[in-house]
Amino acid sequence: MQSGSLKQAQQPELSIVSRKLADKLMDAENAEAFFQANQSLDWRAIASLKSEVDRLVGCDLTAAHRLAHRIEEIAELSGDRVSRAFAAAARGRVLHNSGRFGDANRLYDRAATIIARASLHAEAAWIRIHQVYALTQMGRYERALETAQSARRLLGRENTVRLAQLETNVGTIYYRLDRYQKALTHYERARALLSRSGDRSTRAFVDFSRSNILTDTDRPTEALVLLESAARAWRSAGLKLLAAQARFHIAYLQFLRGSYNSALAAYHQVREELQLLGGHLQVAWCNQEIAEILLALNSFDEAAESASAAHAAFADLGMPYESAQAAVVQALSAMGLETYEKARGDLARARRAFRRAGNKTLVAVVDSYAAELALREGRLPEAIKLAGAAHRVFSRHGLVLRSAHLHLVQARARHARGDHKGASLRVNSALRLIAGRYAPTVEYQCHHLLGRIAKSRGQARSALAGFRKAVRVIDRMRVGISADQFKATFLRDKIPVYEDAISACLDQGGAKMTEEAFRLVESSKSRALAELLARYIRQSPSRGDRDRSAETRARLQKLVEDLNWYTSQAGIEDDKGEQRSADVAERYHRAVVRCENQIARLFRLAEDQDDLEGDARRLNTAGTRELLEALEPGETAIEYFTTGDQMSAFVASEGDIEVVRNIASRSAVDRAMIGLRFQFEKFNYGAGYVEAYFGQLRRSAGEHLSQLYKLVFEPLAKRIKTDRLVVIPHASLHYVPFHALANGAGPLIDMFEISRAPSAAVLNLCRRRPVQNRGDKFVALGIAERTTPHIENEISQLADLFPDAIALTGNEATLSNLMKLAPRARFLHLASHGYFRRDNPMFSFLKLADSRLNFYSLLDLKLNAEMVTLSACHTGVNMVFPGDELHGLMRGFLYAGAPSLVASLWAVSDRSTAEFMREMYSRIHAGDSKRTALRKAQLAIKDAYGHPYYWAPFVLMGSPN
Repeated sequence: MQSGSLKQAQQPELSIVSRKLADKLMDAENAEAFFQANQSLDWRAIASLKSEVDRLVGCDLTAAHRLAHRIEEIAELSGDRVSRAFAAAARGRVLHNSGRFGDANRLYDRAATIIARASLHAEAAWIRIHQVYALTQMGRYERALETAQSARRLLGRENTVRLAQLETNVGTIYYRLDRYQKALTHYERARALLSRSGDRSTRAFVDFSRSNILTDTDRPTEALVLLESAARAWRSAGLKLLAAQARFHIAYLQFLRGSYNSALAAYHQVREELQLLGGHLQVAWCNQEIAEILLALNSFDEAAESASAAHAAFADLGMPYESAQAAVVQALSAMGLETYEKARGDLARARRAFRRAGNKTLVAVVDSYAAELALREGRLPEAIKLAGAAHRVFSRHGLVLRSAHLHLVQARARHARGDHKGASLRVNSALRLIAGRYAPTVEYQCHHLLGRIAKSRGQARSALAGFRKAVRVIDRMRVGISADQFKATFLRDKIPVYEDAISACLDQGGAKMTEEAFRLVESSKSRALAELLARYIRQSPSRGDRDRSAETRARLQKLVEDLNWYTSQAGIEDDKGEQRSADVAERYHRAVVRCENQIARLFRLAEDQDDLEGDARRLNTAGTRELLEALEPGETAIEYFTTGDQMSAFVASEGDIEVVRNIASRSAVDRAMIGLRFQFEKFNYGAGYVEAYFGQLRRSAGEHLSQLYKLVFEPLAKRIKTDRLVVIPHASLHYVPFHALANGAGPLIDMFEISRAPSAAVLNLCRRRPVQNRGDKFVALGIAERTTPHIENEISQLADLFPDAIALTGNEATLSNLMKLAPRARFLHLASHGYFRRDNPMFSFLKLADSRLNFYSLLDLKLNAEMVTLSACHTGVNMVFPGDELHGLMRGFLYAGAPSLVASLWAVSDRSTAEFMREMYSRIHAGDSKRTALRKAQLAIKDAYGHPYYWAPFVLMGSPN
């Protein structure tokens, strides 16, 4: 939470005369006309108009700026030096609230000097009070205290409201110097002065200021009461800008309490309001605090972007204190991205700034993060030393949560050195400090470390108890996250907790422990995708939710249209060859990136409005019973999982489930997959190369497939008694073509029908999709290009199989036609160029005649189909996020309601694909299940082409029936 947020001086009592005069001035054709009509204007009128600026800076900075400009014009026309001084003070107020404190300070100083010489002491004091805050924001604390003394002498003891604001501003100086008790003393003086005035707006400034200290000293509940009171008072007074600022501080407290998505949604809403009101400084503060939330969600790229925007704004405004705070967030983002050198540089810059400002607490905060960085880099003695020094500062100021975090850092460093006793003492000290407080990040890490310490000591039961507690805390934290993307990034650094708990359960042995281990695997695997799919079986949202969501979806649709336009323009420019304009192309590409970022953010808002948080609470983790119930007679499910570097698997069939541990090294599987992908990529070298080296290519691919068979399937083979398999992969296994894995007798497709699912929960949901109102048409759209000439023939041949088929190719294969026809489809078939975006997988796309079909294009698509086939390159490739979340085009079609998807794992040959699709659909048309039809098509193309590049790219995801 940023410090010193607009604790500026309270406006004097505003008269109706001031507002009427301001209205007349703004309604006048120009300043000259107003001045001619009001020749009797003197400094009193200008001072009155300045008081209206004082009010407007808390309501609408844009309006305040316009009024200040007119005041300057008429003051200049008057030729009166005192009038010009009041006009300068009015301009200073606008600059002050825009964050341009240096410029404001110069105007305040000049205006106050002139007005004091005119013996207008109360008016000069009022300007000096503003100046105190501006100097504080500039980090000139001694000068601010001197100015406060000058203002106090000018004021005397008569005006209690202005004295109260002066005390508040002085309190803010001491807050910035981390002298919290001294700051509170001045805030209490201000409250005592205001107890007689009844001025709610001014009391709100005091409460707002006090809330910062309460937040920093781990008293969020008391801070929330003060902020809500301030927001109500400012809203009642029509001070919209200030009320909005109080609301985003309330959002920060929501974040501290674990309501991540609610906090982000509130920030984005308030930020839009502030932009409309001209509150650019407050927007920078919003960006700063949004970055802190994104850090907690492990969305480091976005956190860095938001912190960078805040840092640039603060630096431009000459605000070293806030710039340093933004630099700290940038450093933490860099740590998350493991760019440690950048993190060190950002921390060093921030530390220098806080040290120059004399803020020992914030220097200690930087040192605490430097300790964390040293720990990550293995510099253990340095980590312990830095943590110890920072801890002493936090202890003196009673900063309990920060002290607890440093105990944890020291414990982790001691554990890494083998000092289990010292580590245990530190962890338990941290837990005692946070007892009864909301500190889940410290809490789960403490329990996890205690579990690891117990495991190191051979205390299996204690280890399991620690891991269980850590998992429970993480699961509570997850409830506050609605956004699909953040559910994945949030687990980035927490997967080891689940893996340790799984290992501990299985080490204990027995059916009960196996069941717990399975639920932990499911809890950490494709949980967010399962919660997305659960939307289709929940009750409809309320009318109010639907209205808000519809408005957001409309904005989202407009952004998707903008993205398609910018993308097409960028492509047109790139295709111009030598006539290409680099500047124009770069402008369009920047617009594409901007649109993509806006789309992703708006989708998160739409998710919050659709109450996905409620879904998260209602969806239970799948257990072994749910997996067995999802299987039909004659089916076996293999669910892989990882603990550390070891891959293991659950094998479920015929009402029974067993676990096979440590079947392969994850790193060995990754290396084998890299080799297999390289073999398939050789088909991009051209037909001549493939023809010349076909035999060698087939042998090399066979070697890698045989190696993968030995790693991930051979240890399970004796336990599989059925000929129908459901594979639930993990990590890089999502890219493995299991049906092509080969033992000495041939590939698995010779023996099994194989489908796959992201998790047991997703398999269950896909099989439970309602069958009523199913479509009755075969709907196909295709776009042929020079490199894929067989697509139109593919579409034509498939349409011949189904009566009343709808087939659109070329210019008719548009997004609007897809959205119109897809709900009528029993089978939806899309054949075109597909592209996987590794840099941004949710924007992976299929090319249509007028647009790129990506995840976000599918948000308003409601499918009633039995199956969707994506007949293109890479359509089944997903980025595997933490928690085994699959982010890519496939996710969008599952989200849209498809119970089954046929998609490809690599670039495909359009000729063999056309034959494959004709074979598969002819089998479906003859009555075979999707899984059976897929296998028969694979066998037919295998016999015709031989190499798995041609026959093995397509997989069936979801319900295999």
